[in-house]
Amino acid sequence: MKRISILTIVALISLFCFSCNRIHVNEKVAATIPVAHERLYLAPLVSEAGMEKIPGWPQDPEQQEVLLQSLNEIWNKLRGEFHRCEKKGLYEIVEDAENPTMRISVTITSAELYGDTLNMPVRLEAERIPDGQHFIYTIPAYSHSQSQQNQFHHIGLLLSNYKRTFPYKLIVSFFYAH
Repeated sequence: MKRISILTIVALISLFCFSCNRIHVNEKVAATIPVAHERLYLAPLVSEAGMEKIPGWPQDPEQQEVLLQSLNEIWNKLRGEFHRCEKKGLYEIVEDAENPTMRISVTITSAELYGDTLNMPVRLEAERIPDGQHFIYTIPAYSHSQSQQNQFHHIGLLLSNYKRTFPYKLIVSFFYAH
């Protein structure tokens, strides 16, 4: 019981520290990717990972669809994180047809399975449309799961953990000065 309460306290403290509401916007320091007064378009998540190269990846299209559902949910959560932080007033999220001034794309660049670890780094690209300025960053992202006899189940657990540990807040933090 004591262990649960300690974990709860640690989780609440980390949530408090990494929340957008707690982001201190330092006007004297520029953000990694400056977006003040920009209209951001967040492009759908792209995967260049080549998931079929993962050992044990199913050949059945229905099973592949089940596994890829975790990746589809990542974009919705990332979009939600951008909308949540939009309330700070630095930028506005718009659709592609609403004349954005900055286009943001997130790409899963590769997928490699090493034992119980799935390594799938992410490339963050931001393009300021009026002047064509590009910002490109690579962010490590991975997940762990104990090895399973059933490869389909093992890959499913890895992708589910990847969705849970995906660097949503880290990606959004590139747009704030700290």
